[in-house]
Amino acid sequence: MIMVKNIFFTCVILFTGSLFSQTCIPDKNLTKSGFLPAVLPAAVVNTPYNEGISVLTFRDTYTTVLGSKVAVKVDSIKVLRIGGLPAGLSYKCQHPRCVFLWDTVRCISFFGTATQAGSYPLKIYIRAFAKVGGFTSTTQNDSISSYTLEVVNNTASVWNPASSSFRVSPNPASDIITIQDAHQNLDWFITDVSGRRMNCSVVESSKQAVTISVKNLKSGLYIVTDGRRKEKLLIP
Repeated sequence: MIMVKNIFFTCVILFTGSLFSQTCIPDKNLTKSGFLPAVLPAAVVNTPYNEGISVLTFRDTYTTVLGSKVAVKVDSIKVLRIGGLPAGLSYKCQHPRCVFLWDTVRCISFFGTATQAGSYPLKIYIRAFAKVGGFTSTTQNDSISSYTLEVVNNTASVWNPASSSFRVSPNPASDIITIQDAHQNLDWFITDVSGRRMNCSVVESSKQAVTISVKNLKSGLYIVTDGRRKEKLLIP
């Protein structure tokens, strides 16, 4: 069996598209597999939504035959369907057959108008096409369940990169992050998903931004917040 589960997660780049377009724009600066950011931005009830996932698949993996590792070259990965989307939202691949290659960046757009608030775990069903040992063609079906789309009732708790005064970058981050806030409310702190406050030191501070070291944080998902506004932060 080709070991594609979880590896594919390291091969996804999230890309924010135009707010009203159904066509995503792939990130042409992407030169290696990875992902950015870790989560899809939240949708707002009765508000047009358009976000995307840009994909650059992995090329090399392996399978086990009679106890030995055998090299596998992945030719492409096809998205069969995406389940769990909230009512009012759809998806569309840039490629007409939803095929993603290891040497070409392509994307999927999520668009529409959500009609009900809630938390919606997404399940992306895929099929990998590969050659075992460089010669024998094979396929394997799999699924991705790492993404959840949040739909909220108003914009008060949502960070919209196009209009919000609050931004956290880079995201994901492994060294430092910069929190920008045009309203100069810089009393921010970082918690884990259980609400436990993390001990992070300030590297630099100005009137509209603060730079914080996150070197001491373990890999995982965190929340940057002032108790009212918040943004998810991934430490890979």
